[in-house]
Amino acid sequence: MSDETRSSTTENNAGKKPGGITGKGFVKGDPRINRKGRPRTFDQLRRLAISILSEPAKGADGQPIVIDGHIATNVEIILRTAMRSPRFAQLLLEVAYGKVPDRVEVSGRDGAPIQVRAYDYYAAAAAIAARPDGDSSESSAD
Repeated sequence: MSDETRSSTTENNAGKKPGGITGKGFVKGDPRINRKGRPRTFDQLRRLAISILSEPAKGADGQPIVIDGHIATNVEIILRTAMRSPRFAQLLLEVAYGKVPDRVEVSGRDGAPIQVRAYDYYAAAAAIAARPDGDSSESSAD
């Protein structure tokens, strides 16, 4: 083999900078590479939301809201408000006690059992191949 037809990676990359065109990109072993990827949870946001929801709820006058002798929290006010709507009440129950399983029923037309038919494609292909060639009275035009 001649030198002209032979190539190697180092020869093909001659003149290129590591890290891409600008030389500022990632190279092997770069400590800036995020090996773990994007965090799967938002722990900091969750902690903030819990903190805000657990604060005492305040009325229009700025005073804490008292319900049944105790100071209500923001989350309690939200949940009590949600109970006024049937849809939100259902969601509230699902949050508190878990979602009720959905019943999924699979059946044929009008509740009849599903019929499964197997088709032998190989036998059909063999039957087509066994037909006589040409325009015979047995062949049908579609």
